[in-house]
Amino acid sequence: MDNLEKRYYEASQFWSDGVLDDKENKERIEVTIGIIPPDVQSLLDAGCGNGVFLNTLLKSRPAIQGRGFDRSEEALKYVNVPKSIGDVTDIQFGDQQFDCVSCLEVIEHIPLTTYKKALSELARVSKKYLLISVPYNEDLMDDSTQCPSCKSVFNANLHLRSYNERNFIHSFDEFGFECSKHVLAGPKRIYRFHKEYKKLFYPTQFKNWRSPLCPICGYQAENSPIRSMNTNTQPVHSSFKSVITGIPKMIWPKETKYYWIIGLFERKN
Repeated sequence: MDNLEKRYYEASQFWSDGVLDDKENKERIEVTIGIIPPDVQSLLDAGCGNGVFLNTLLKSRPAIQGRGFDRSEEALKYVNVPKSIGDVTDIQFGDQQFDCVSCLEVIEHIPLTTYKKALSELARVSKKYLLISVPYNEDLMDDSTQCPSCKSVFNANLHLRSYNERNFIHSFDEFGFECSKHVLAGPKRIYRFHKEYKKLFYPTQFKNWRSPLCPICGYQAENSPIRSMNTNTQPVHSSFKSVITGIPKMIWPKETKYYWIIGLFERKN
């Protein structure tokens, strides 16, 4: 990865204790662990971050020999199982070395030029299963931010692609795996047309600076906010605007949407 990207992912705000420790992410991890087949004895978590999944797996399924793999030295400090540094486009393990390879909230970040290489590497080192999760039906610009310096607009989590059920379950077809199970996680009740509502009443929130580093020019503000993979946050309202906008909320219809899709992929034949 280039120097800007390295600085971005070495930012301590991403990985310190308590990050991704909210209720929604805990539920996501519980669901993910729940679909791991009982015959899995070894698992590589590629792009393990600060080990929030692996550390939980160690407690709930101690018989599984877990190993962490990530490109961020800062993130690996918090991983409580054997670990090594590296990139998912070049995984330094043997063919079919692990019963299961997990890659959670990672592949949506991978650039187009290396995307298929990364997926082929995940498939190569897995003997039986791939365990994958990504944001579900994400509007990439709905969580955008604007750099105060160069004015570039980009997804605040650096997500580069969006997944629906169809393109997700076929992600590994060409690499010898088929999706045997997929579930939706992170339900949230939202108002219908909520996106249009936010753009109408709170247009400036889409330009608020919400990133530790600009990946375009390298701008970095002091005390950059800590971000979570769950971006289900609400803007702060003035009391007058809250009253005005709160009236239609009392009768406006709601719908349930899900933040993540999690899939178990099995090696064919």
